[in-house]
Amino acid sequence: TLSILLHSLSGMDHKLLIVLNKADQFKKIHDFARAYGSLCWNLSKVIPRKDLPRIYTMCLPKEAQTGAETSPESNQPIGTALADLHQTRDDVVAEVMKAPKRRIDNVITHLNDSVHLLLMHAQIVEDVRKKHSKMVWDTRIQEGGSLTVGVGLTTLGIYTALPMEFTGGVIAATILGV
Repeated sequence: TLSILLHSLSGMDHKLLIVLNKADQFKKIHDFARAYGSLCWNLSKVIPRKDLPRIYTMCLPKEAQTGAETSPESNQPIGTALADLHQTRDDVVAEVMKAPKRRIDNVITHLNDSVHLLLMHAQIVEDVRKKHSKMVWDTRIQEGGSLTVGVGLTTLGIYTALPMEFTGGVIAATILGV
């Protein structure tokens, strides 16, 4: 269905060209209006945008119409609008022919998005590196401080002739703490 197609192409709906072809085959303008209105109604249900995209209303090319007269006086269903339908067909062909240029633009846009994504990842990695480096230095400072305190307390214990159990416990705590 159209909703499944549009769901699978979400984010790329600006690349779709919606064509109501063979508009010259309607017998009455009323039939054309009902078909166009039905298409608009159904599109509004599946395209999540405020405004509908352009609907290209066109007909078969003049050379593809077998046995049909192309004069406005003939019994064509929408005789006077044939020129507009053929012009719309030319517009669709021109849009399709612009696809390679759009492809280049899409590649450049994708490259730009990739560069921004790479820059974001680089900033995150740099921030993590700085935090890790700070944590390593904080740990080294803490170890150095505990070593200094341990050596100081051991020296104090030996100098003041405190019991050997206290001095040994300070030495053990310093070694295990570092």
